[in-house]
Amino acid sequence: MNDAKANRQVARLRATLRERESRVQELERRLDALETSTTLQFGRLVAGAARNPRRRGVRLPKELYRLWRKRNVPMSESGSSDGERIQLDRVDRPEDRLLIAAPYDGVVIAGVLGAPAAAALGEHAKVVPLYPHDAAIVLDGADVDMVVVDAAAGEPGGPWAYLGVPGMYDRDRALNDIRELAAARSLPLVLWGEAPPATLACLHWDATATTPGRLAELLAPAR
Repeated sequence: MNDAKANRQVARLRATLRERESRVQELERRLDALETSTTLQFGRLVAGAARNPRRRGVRLPKELYRLWRKRNVPMSESGSSDGERIQLDRVDRPEDRLLIAAPYDGVVIAGVLGAPAAAALGEHAKVVPLYPHDAAIVLDGADVDMVVVDAAAGEPGGPWAYLGVPGMYDRDRALNDIRELAAARSLPLVLWGEAPPATLACLHWDATATTPGRLAELLAPAR
């Protein structure tokens, strides 16, 4: 097992876990704000009175007046303090490798690829295929070294057919989500192949490549 590879995977997992924890905390804050909002409480009171007008309808005016009087009362913020949050800073220890289920000791590529490119790259690296319907979800949870977009992925017959063709907004949106995730995770974004369509060539790429050796060179400083 390559210790450097395992440590990088541990760091990525910890970074992903920190991000997920932050998202959960933000959702909890939003849920708390929604639960205490006057609008929601008003809706609940009216809905309750509509379901049981004989019992709750009589109390509705008084409850609405009480709610109106409390409309400007400041609400205390809930949630954990910074001191109570789980700290997930990276600690480089050999036992951290146990967090990785059979880490792959080699280059791992997430790819928007046509069949020929997938076959060529699969001989030199582990390829995680990305498809338009789940690309962002797969990339968000995958442990990869780089993202490769095949210039020929948009050829008819493949899952990314017509990528790069003007007007194919669903393909453009899926590719844009991939690019944003790659940037957020500091993953090299590589355009693979020759003669890419103008709609792909005009985008920003960290590098271009036509041989597997070029991909290995891009990772050499970090490995």
